[in-house]
Amino acid sequence: MSDFMKDIINQSTLDECNNILSHAESIVGTNIINNVNELTKELDCLIDQMHKKVLREEYQISDKELEKLIIRLPILIYELNNVLMKAGIREDLSKIIKQINYNQAFSIQEGTIADKKSGAELAVKEEQLLETTWKRSVKIISQKMDIANDLLSSCKKIFSKRIEEVNLIKRSPEY
Repeated sequence: MSDFMKDIINQSTLDECNNILSHAESIVGTNIINNVNELTKELDCLIDQMHKKVLREEYQISDKELEKLIIRLPILIYELNNVLMKAGIREDLSKIIKQINYNQAFSIQEGTIADKKSGAELAVKEEQLLETTWKRSVKIISQKMDIANDLLSSCKKIFSKRIEEVNLIKRSPEY
C-alpha cells in the first residue's frame, strides 16, 4: 500500500469499516433466516417429518402417507409460489426505493461525479442491505420450492411403482 493510501486509510478507519461490515452481515443473515423460516415453515415441517421417517431404515412410508404427501405437496408448492411472488415484489420494491434514495442523495451531493457517487452510495447502504436480504430470500425460497417439486415427483414415482406392483400381482396366475 502506498504512503498516500496509508495516510487516507488508517487502522481506525479499517476497524470501523470491519465493524460496519460485521454488523451488516449479522443483520442480513438474521433477516434472511427469519424471512425464509417464517415464509416456509409449513413446508420445512413436512420435509423435516419425512427426513426423520426416512432416516429410520426399517420404516417404510405407507400408501396412505404417500397419498397424503401427493395431495399436500402441490398445495404447499402453490402456497410457496405465492410466498415467492410476495418476496419477489418486496425485492423489487426495495430495489426501487434504493434507486430513488440514491438519485436524491446523488442530486444533493457536491463535488466531482466520483464524490457524488460515493456520497449517494453511503446514503443508501441500509436500502442496499434490505435489497440484498430480499434477493437472497427469494433465492432460498426458490431452492426450497425446487426441493418440494423434486419430493413430489419422487412420491409420485414411488406411488406409481406400488400401483404397478399391485396390478402385476393381480394379473399373475396364482392370484
